[in-house]
Amino acid sequence: MQNQTWIYAAAGYDVALAMFHLGFWRLFRWREELPKLHPVNRGVMQVLNIMLMAFLLLLAAVLVLNAAELTTTALGRLLLGGLTAMWVLRAMLQPLFWKEVPKATNAAFICLFMLGAGLHALAFGPGA
Repeated sequence: MQNQTWIYAAAGYDVALAMFHLGFWRLFRWREELPKLHPVNRGVMQVLNIMLMAFLLLLAAVLVLNAAELTTTALGRLLLGGLTAMWVLRAMLQPLFWKEVPKATNAAFICLFMLGAGLHALAFGPGA
């Protein structure tokens, strides 16, 4: 039962990140910055951001609505393990693709993504 608590925490993390991505238009001044890109790249940026938000919300729903199955089935454990690995990979990619960002900002984002990895790993945890 303790794993379900971590599953709910991981779902909350996913919802919070989806909401954070909702603010990208303002945070990154996309109204001014995106017109500088080729129209295809401009569209790709926005579509990928919207789809990532949708994926994160879908993922949160799957986590909440199927918490018991996630720790007791092979498919559920594969999903939780894969999500843990995905967040670790995201943390590793941060400094590679955000080279122009101050080191403190990169470190903060690495910590944020490792938090996501940790929450999903704890949900995967030994209690199953």
